[in-house]
Amino acid sequence: MSTAVLRRSVSSGHGAAGARITSRTGTKLYEFARGLPGCHPASPAEVRAYSFTSAIVAQYHGPVEPKKQIEIQLGHMCNNRCVFCVSGQETARGNAGPLDVAPMIAAITTAYREGHRKLTLLGGEPTLQPGFLEVVRHAVGLGFEEIVVFTNGAKTAREAFLDEILATGGNFTWRISIQGATEEAHERTTLKDGSFSRIVRTMEALARKGERLTVNMCVVQSNYASVAAFPALLARFGVSQLHLDMVRPLDAGQRTEDELRAMIPRYSDMVPALTEMVGGFPEGFDVNVGNLPYCIAPHLARVIHHDGEHTVTIAMDGAGELSRPWDKYLVKRRDKSKPASCRTCVFESRCSGVFEAYRHFHGTDELVPVSLERLRAIDPERRFLALHLRPLLGALARWQPPAPFAHVTATETGDAEVTLAITGLDGGSARRSAELCPQTPGAAPDAGPRLTVALRPPRGGAGSFDHFSVHVLELPADRAVAREGLRALWAELARQGHQVLHPLGDDAAIGVARSVGARLARLRERAPFPALVWRDVRVLEEGRRAEATFEGPAGERATVWLMEANGRATGGYRVDAGEATPALVEGLRAIMEALRGRPEVVATAAS
Repeated sequence: MSTAVLRRSVSSGHGAAGARITSRTGTKLYEFARGLPGCHPASPAEVRAYSFTSAIVAQYHGPVEPKKQIEIQLGHMCNNRCVFCVSGQETARGNAGPLDVAPMIAAITTAYREGHRKLTLLGGEPTLQPGFLEVVRHAVGLGFEEIVVFTNGAKTAREAFLDEILATGGNFTWRISIQGATEEAHERTTLKDGSFSRIVRTMEALARKGERLTVNMCVVQSNYASVAAFPALLARFGVSQLHLDMVRPLDAGQRTEDELRAMIPRYSDMVPALTEMVGGFPEGFDVNVGNLPYCIAPHLARVIHHDGEHTVTIAMDGAGELSRPWDKYLVKRRDKSKPASCRTCVFESRCSGVFEAYRHFHGTDELVPVSLERLRAIDPERRFLALHLRPLLGALARWQPPAPFAHVTATETGDAEVTLAITGLDGGSARRSAELCPQTPGAAPDAGPRLTVALRPPRGGAGSFDHFSVHVLELPADRAVAREGLRALWAELARQGHQVLHPLGDDAAIGVARSVGARLARLRERAPFPALVWRDVRVLEEGRRAEATFEGPAGERATVWLMEANGRATGGYRVDAGEATPALVEGLRAIMEALRGRPEVVATAAS
């Protein structure tokens, strides 16, 4: 009897190696240590990065992923004094100033040579660096496909300076740091009079010039209540994205406990303003809230994110020294943890918990696990299809695929996608393991045949149930093996009781004549048909003929056949079992109507 191993991801980085916060004099005020009561920490080696688009497994200081984003942090020099940021504090203390441009140029050149094509320039305030324009010109000359400028909009309020940047010919995205959706909230956070009006002038100029605008805000006590004003503010400038991120205490510099307490709001207090903000944006606007635990506002789960696209960061210090590249989001999780009760939450594998300083000030009573039943109530559209499929994946762990297949690996590759890889073992070994790995991409031993499918929202695909569809991504070279593997998988999925809209048939593994495939696609688009269950699709005569079997409510059965012969498409039906009941007649009439949508179809009444 084989054993199925259910492996849960620890991608959230539960716990930290230790986070220390010091006063301005350097005296330790308190320390957050790994292994706090109620935490379930993970070592850095256990922490994995999750990417919705690329399914990357990343380790600390791992190899740079080609064609991903790289950030170059151009020092800490800044002209704002934001209450949450180390850069303004370091500038005020005289520890941040102009940097030598040569190491910046070298870092960008290396990044391009290693395959990166998207570059983000940030600080501090990157535009304050005397070498900023030289860096931009060099990046454009190298051929970076996109350059993101992360700016507080102060220096760029001078349109002549903005024009110098645009004259380099780069493809820019402007990431504007707005620290409050109103002038009062913004300047209460930046501690800089006039900073809001300069941002507005920058955005007006960029909008006139047709530039791509996005906005970022760090959520703190002084600005969270203002966020409901963002929809009206951003609509004026054609902003395409808004990202809010919960303040990270370790990025705040050296702060006293009183300063941190005044900075970090209780997450539950934010929910009304966040709800109003999200509701104020038009459908489809890209708004996301970073590092808010899903359970705080599960009705906003669709806009909540932890981590982001795989990003490598290189920083420069005051001496012009380059840091070693690090994975941005792995590092940002090192001071976070969750109580053990979070293990039962459906969002557990994609939520990285709360910062240790937050836990110190506010505790974890707010963190109430979201059950599958609650998810069904708040997500009737199944935006989080991958989470809704968890029970199905649990049942699939007990499935024995047919030889020569042996392994089943399930990977959540997006909110609404799960990828299943069915693979074999050397020598036809009877040993089998099944790994269900939500969010953490994994792979069974790369031996023997490999069959890969994706489970996505219903309709479309090679086969579909009422709650999800099956899309074939990869097939073994032996198509007979592929067909048997697909049929066995479909039978196991159907055993879970979902309603079939259209079945996964032979044509998913075996090529069919073009006109036959086109008409099968037409039937799948229109399925299901009144009172009939579509049971199967068989491919015959080397792909020139396909037979689709339908069954009525009384067990009556009919076959619809599609054929291409001598360049001519024909088709028809026959009753195989039972009487031609009204239900069967009505269903066949709907099928013939669907087929008539294709002018090449010639329907006949017999095989």
